[in-house]
Amino acid sequence: MRSYLMEVVGEGRLDLIERIAHENMVDEANLAFGGPTGRAGLVAHVKGFRRNVHDLDIEIRRIVAETNNVMAWWSFTGILAGPWFNRPVTNERFDGNVFSFFELDEGLVRRYSLWLHATLDPPIVFDSSRP
Repeated sequence: MRSYLMEVVGEGRLDLIERIAHENMVDEANLAFGGPTGRAGLVAHVKGFRRNVHDLDIEIRRIVAETNNVMAWWSFTGILAGPWFNRPVTNERFDGNVFSFFELDEGLVRRYSLWLHATLDPPIVFDSSRP
């Protein structure tokens, strides 16, 4: 999960998704916005985030794992450079906290959900399990 957050999200290494996620995985956040299913959905999710949030800095706060479940608490700062969550471009720095939940099967992501709080005006609070 550290690789997903730091390399895929942080650096844009989308090629790693094939090695960490099942082909038919479910990304709840991506589905909430009508995106594609499977790995393509996770790719679309990461691309959308990186396209709209520039100068991204990610910090992993904590990762807690069980056999088939992993929770990562991470924070980020970035510049709102695109229309993200229906917020207009500000080109100003903002920050967010995210709790990412990964359900695993055979060591690969089967389902991904998240809870997000971002300090925009008004703030964004998003729970992918209740879009």
